[in-house]
Amino acid sequence: MGCSASLNPSNLAVIPGSQAEAELLIRNTGTVVDQFRLEMLGDAASWITAVPPSISLFPGAEATVRLFFRPEAVPGGPAGTVPFGVRVRSEEDPEGSVVEEGVLDVAPVLSVAAELIPRTSRGRRKAEHSLAISNTGTRAVRATIAASDADRNLAFAVEPAEVTAEPDTASFVKVKVRPTKPFRRGAPQTRMFEVTVEEAGQQVATVQGMMMQEPIEPPWLRRALLASLLGLLLLVGLWLGLLKPTVRSAAKEAAQEVVTPPTIGPGGGGSAGGGAGGGSGSGAGSGSGSGDASLAAAGTGTAIGGRLFLTEKGTTSFEVPAGSTLQLTDVVLQNPAGDTGPLHIRRDGTPLLVVELGNFRDLDYHFVAPILFTAGQKLELFADCTSPGCTPGAYFAGFVVGG
Repeated sequence: MGCSASLNPSNLAVIPGSQAEAELLIRNTGTVVDQFRLEMLGDAASWITAVPPSISLFPGAEATVRLFFRPEAVPGGPAGTVPFGVRVRSEEDPEGSVVEEGVLDVAPVLSVAAELIPRTSRGRRKAEHSLAISNTGTRAVRATIAASDADRNLAFAVEPAEVTAEPDTASFVKVKVRPTKPFRRGAPQTRMFEVTVEEAGQQVATVQGMMMQEPIEPPWLRRALLASLLGLLLLVGLWLGLLKPTVRSAAKEAAQEVVTPPTIGPGGGGSAGGGAGGGSGSGAGSGSGSGDASLAAAGTGTAIGGRLFLTEKGTTSFEVPAGSTLQLTDVVLQNPAGDTGPLHIRRDGTPLLVVELGNFRDLDYHFVAPILFTAGQKLELFADCTSPGCTPGAYFAGFVVGG
């Protein structure tokens, strides 16, 4: 009992996505009517279709079953020699079943796609694209990549210039674009180019790209420079026409308020404003100090300048000569050693100005209206230092009238 089978042909060639056909001749070698079912074996089993899938035969009878081979064209699918088998199973005598074997030669599929990302770039001196190479075939591809433009307005750098793309994978290549003819100003210019993918000198994929070449000088630059210049001119005009006179007037008023002495002793008055320096004048008082004064003719009075300085805590002074009047216009204070404590400018013991030594090293005062000292009155420099040693000084200037 059982059956026999014969495959014709047993070696077939097929391209994925198409089909090949063979015939299987089945003979009932048993003594009873039997039904035979076909079962596909091997890696190609899912590609094979039997028509009909089963047959019934009388003893000694035979029939032909058609076999269709349809491998799918899928990325990474099999390629090359693929063995297969067809089992003819007897329902009446399972031990009498037979297997017929064959070989299927599956042709490799070359399928390559390329995409440029981005398709369009912008730049003044350079731009960069990424080329994605997808191998959707069934074999590896060793690709060579090149870029060109018909007008030769661009230069290219491809990194890497060769890649090996395995089936069902993607490879990425950098395509750097550089204009060969930069221009300073004007509208952006369109630069078309092409990137090709070749294998063994045969083009397998191509993609178009575009670069928008922009001028080296951006269009907003002139407007920005003009706006900056106009803004600068506006600020200068605002300062000269409005702010400077206002600031000057406010400063003058503030100076007049500051220089007004809190107490005006007998014989004169005035106002004062601040500054810095060191000085000495002729005179004497409690403590240790010294001074000198010099006179020079100037206008209706005699200009005078002198220095008062201390070597320890105490007072030094300058006395107005008999028959004269001192018009004090300037006082410059100095604190070279950084002493601390109050420093007084006095008229016969009456404070005209009190400052804290620790707040300055050099300080000057210029009086809008002179402070008057009559004959015999003293201009005094008094220091009540709280630090060891005491070396502040003052320079004074003004006019002596009469005498």
